[in-house]
Amino acid sequence: MIREDIYKKFLENIETTEALNARVEDIEETKRWIYKEGKKPLNEKIKARVSENFRSLISQLEAADELPSTRKELTAFFKGAIEYAEKIPSVKLALAFLPSQDFLKKISSWLAVELGKKAVVDISVDEKIIAGATIEYDGEYRDFSFAAKLDEVIEQEVMIQLEAKTGG
Repeated sequence: MIREDIYKKFLENIETTEALNARVEDIEETKRWIYKEGKKPLNEKIKARVSENFRSLISQLEAADELPSTRKELTAFFKGAIEYAEKIPSVKLALAFLPSQDFLKKISSWLAVELGKKAVVDISVDEKIIAGATIEYDGEYRDFSFAAKLDEVIEQEVMIQLEAKTGG
């Protein structure tokens, strides 16, 4: 359970699939440096090779003696971190706009509550939806866009016009 708690720390501020992929790359790069440059602290080995916030997290974990002590254990630990990250579900979300970081955090929090677990969003921008969103997760698709509602209204209006012309 201790490892899972640390793995969760690795993913704390990760909201998108893009950010998750970048974090996995940071973990992969860190794993490559375990056996390089002798006995230097890991956070020094990876400096300028991974994102600064990930390097800072590694530094904090080293200072708190929360990382495995042997190189072999470290390798297995980071392999487990990658496997953990790869199990995080992704929700496809199409929006009419590029969302802010604050918006992404709110969506991420909402998803965690709704799904009962952490998930990341795979964001795409589709101006044709006008407003709202389309969501795809676990084989399900939901259209909460204004474009879908507008299509319904137009279709109803066309049906009304046809019925009026045909008398029936």
